[in-house]
Amino acid sequence: MATADTDVLERPARQALERGRKTLESVFRKVRPRDFGPLQSTTNEATFLIEAARLAVESGLAGADEAERDFNEARLRGLARVAELRKMAEPCLETGAVCDLLGVSRETIRKKLERKQLLALPKGSGDRVFPVFQFQGGKVLPGVDQVLEVLDTDPFVALSFFLSRSPFFGNKSAADALKAGMIEEVVTEAGSYLEHGS
Repeated sequence: MATADTDVLERPARQALERGRKTLESVFRKVRPRDFGPLQSTTNEATFLIEAARLAVESGLAGADEAERDFNEARLRGLARVAELRKMAEPCLETGAVCDLLGVSRETIRKKLERKQLLALPKGSGDRVFPVFQFQGGKVLPGVDQVLEVLDTDPFVALSFFLSRSPFFGNKSAADALKAGMIEEVVTEAGSYLEHGS
């Protein structure tokens, strides 16, 4: 049954919405009531969808093939890690707020991103958000650009490094170590981060 909200959606979105509704209904019919706990306690839409996908995999709906099931479970772990990192990265600033903070134009922000001088996380629709930890005193935190240049990788891998705690930094996160002026130590650790894995 179409509602005012679904009427404004374009046809591909309506088709995806209908498929999603049918998929969720099919999954929910196969799941025991006690397995709904994690789904009911989710705090945002992304986590809800990840938990729903987990239920789909566990219910057998996502394919009975063992290799495919293992692959789907690995993908779910990856998605869950990305959702966890996004939450840990909060608060974040929109592009306009970063322009205001740094006193620069959107074009300057774009160039800083190309030069790996800022960390941005994709937000959808081509937009992005910027974790606040990389700013201090109305400027980019010293050392952020050096770390990003060394890591030269996916923004979520870089985010994981910035948020990770290390005995080399006195059990501080890499971001907090930069704030404490430990630039050389953090850049050195970033160099070995990808080798040892996140």
